[in-house]
Amino acid sequence: MDSKSRAVQEQALAERLDVHLRRRFGALAGITIGVYWPIRGEPDLRTLYSHWQARGALLALPVVDGPGCPLRFVRWRPDDVLQPGLHGVPVPIEDETHPGVNPQVLVIPCVGFDTRGYRLGYGGGYYDRTLARDAPGRRPVLALGVAWSDARLPEFEPLPTDVPLDGVITPQQTVTPAR
Repeated sequence: MDSKSRAVQEQALAERLDVHLRRRFGALAGITIGVYWPIRGEPDLRTLYSHWQARGALLALPVVDGPGCPLRFVRWRPDDVLQPGLHGVPVPIEDETHPGVNPQVLVIPCVGFDTRGYRLGYGGGYYDRTLARDAPGRRPVLALGVAWSDARLPEFEPLPTDVPLDGVITPQQTVTPAR
């Protein structure tokens, strides 16, 4: 995708995602949203993150503590300095101003997805382990995938450890799995 098309698609995706969250949660003030730092061609929604913060949302980035672990989320502001984490993905420098948090909403990048809400990632299983946690207050209220429109796949056989998302937002549509 050329840079102009990509920018148009990212804007459409950001608008669709923002509308979806505002319909569900209102102004977003006080809501903690787990976001991601874009890598490997994933949609770059950092401008939207700044808008959410300006409207009072609290943001958090995932931290990978090691293979086989669920993600841990750390408070983050778009102007914070980051450092390379495991796998080279930028993470906040943790201190008293960047405490661990449990997001109510997770925005999860998808390499691929199907209409049942199953997603393909990079194979580490970090988001699946995070979503599988049953401890009270640990699982988010809403887990939304974001993906390019052409990432939609025919149904595929999920692994027994795969956890379906509550929906997937693309630049052209919102896919809400039937449950």
